[in-house]
Amino acid sequence: MGTQRRIENGSMTHNNCDAKDEMNLAEFPLCSLAHRLRPETKTLRFEDRVWDKSSGEWITRQLLVTGSDAYGLPTELDDEVLLGLIQLSRRRGFADRKVPFTRHELIRLLDWRDESKSYQRIEASLNRWTGVTLYYNKAWWNKTRGCWVDEKFHVLDNVWLCHRSEPPPDTGFGESGAPLSAFVWNDVLFRSFHAGNLKSIDFDFFLSLRSAVAKRLYRFLDKRFWHRDRWEMDLRELCCEHVGLSRNYDTANLKRKLLRGIQELNARGFLRSMETHQQFRKVRAGEWKVVFERQVLKKIPCVTQTVASPDPLAQELIDRGVAEQVALQAIEKYPKERIRRQLSSFDWAMKRTDVKPLRNPPGFLISSIHQDFAMPDGYNQRPEFATVVTAPPAPQVPHVPKRVIKTIQPVVNEVEVQRFHDSLSFEEHARFESKALLSATPVQRHFLEGGGTLASATRECLLNAAAIEALELAKRRTQPRDLGSVRRHPRT
Repeated sequence: MGTQRRIENGSMTHNNCDAKDEMNLAEFPLCSLAHRLRPETKTLRFEDRVWDKSSGEWITRQLLVTGSDAYGLPTELDDEVLLGLIQLSRRRGFADRKVPFTRHELIRLLDWRDESKSYQRIEASLNRWTGVTLYYNKAWWNKTRGCWVDEKFHVLDNVWLCHRSEPPPDTGFGESGAPLSAFVWNDVLFRSFHAGNLKSIDFDFFLSLRSAVAKRLYRFLDKRFWHRDRWEMDLRELCCEHVGLSRNYDTANLKRKLLRGIQELNARGFLRSMETHQQFRKVRAGEWKVVFERQVLKKIPCVTQTVASPDPLAQELIDRGVAEQVALQAIEKYPKERIRRQLSSFDWAMKRTDVKPLRNPPGFLISSIHQDFAMPDGYNQRPEFATVVTAPPAPQVPHVPKRVIKTIQPVVNEVEVQRFHDSLSFEEHARFESKALLSATPVQRHFLEGGGTLASATRECLLNAAAIEALELAKRRTQPRDLGSVRRHPRT
């Protein structure tokens, strides 16, 4: 038993202030953020076109990610584990391809719960990375040669894991001390580490992000911001080739999915907040650009911590989780009456216990100020701070499972539902979504809070149900009266 305890507790205590990310892994995603991948899908493809200075011409870069039949393609969680493995190597100075570790150490590094489920997730992720093959076609930057090259390799060559009540694996580290697990990097990837093709990353900040889109955006933009603080990119290329969103999404859905990650990074002070028309710019039909600007934080001396905030309203935003620089910009840019109104509505929503709690309260608060959300139904609009009113609640949107939508096609079909969503502007859809999600049942709120595929399906269900109700109401209003239902009195 003593040996088993050492296996699980033999972790190293380090901070993450000097975390690293490999530049090629930050450029293209290794997993898809699509909520549903077909079981037969065993390959992901990402590609773009860039100007190659070494050859003086435009080149097409392509990455193919193939998974094994047994373990499949990488997931968002596997991407997080891979970044954690890089930190384990960094702690040991990238001294050797073979890295000793314990799963307990990795779980603590990733800030996961110390439970059996986490240990199983680690093992499944390592199995998956051992079976994944990467095919880079003019897409792997060789820092030593200073050019884009072709590379084909597995991420991990070998993995040994310690299990309780089993003999320790033969990792080659000898039998001195507690048995350890170990993994071996592929030589291509390890040579990139040794060549210094690395960038610093705030690993604690990365782990604190809730949205998978925000995490992927943060890694990609943090690399690009090293060159300059403002970037304008093709929307579809960014979303599908560098973030990992599905190519089946139309422009409206791409913007909606991307905006959630942008709003979280805005609220956390990484990106500068913009109006929607500034963030997204239409070039021509079907072609959009998206603009990002790094939030340049002012370095404030420690002595200023004792000085009161210049504006009490900014302090109220900071107290609710908004980054200080973002709060100060909002105070300068928007009328104080709007900010107070949205703060009052936000506090009212946070007090409610009969609705789903917000997943990203600071991001929602900043978005409500930027877009000046309408006050929700049931909100008491008197000047004093709003309280939860006891009046009867607004009619709730009924929960309609996705499979039920097809059964009511004679009234509203799926095409009409999609057209309804596409017809809404960002501001209108944000208000529509917040209203629809308030109607979630306790079971649905539990699913939404859990994240993942189930949360996405539940959210889609609620939005489609609300759209169906709105469309049916509009049809009833425009439908002429049925003359056959009118009672006719006989002539006398």
